[in-house]
Amino acid sequence: MENFDIIYEFRLLAKKLQQDDRIVYLDQVRKKLDMDQELQDQIQKFNALQYEYRIESAKEVKDEAKLQNINKEIVSLYADIMANEFMVEYNECKDEVDKLTTLVQAIITAAINGGDPMIVEVPEGGCTGSCSSCSGCGI
Repeated sequence: MENFDIIYEFRLLAKKLQQDDRIVYLDQVRKKLDMDQELQDQIQKFNALQYEYRIESAKEVKDEAKLQNINKEIVSLYADIMANEFMVEYNECKDEVDKLTTLVQAIITAAINGGDPMIVEVPEGGCTGSCSSCSGCGI
């Protein structure tokens, strides 16, 4: 029944992970995004435009001018969304959490493959998950 002990210990570590400053900050930034009504409206409009584009492009006889106009709106709206101060903050924070997640995954992979999990570092480019394409973490 040792597997159950390992899973339990991992769950305890996952609870501690939730207390990491990066994770806590990401949650706070998500709340800011949710409370920004203008941003939420832009995201809804963006999604509606993408849907409209898919519907139009699936038609047998496509209205190319309409598709171009919708695409221009999508590109413009996307730029506005990504320039939103909370979205910028979210993306920066999410990048840090993604790096943390990649490192945790690399440590687990090293342990499973018999490597030393205490020395694992993720190369600057990040881990793709495919050891055949990497020479960085040494597992």
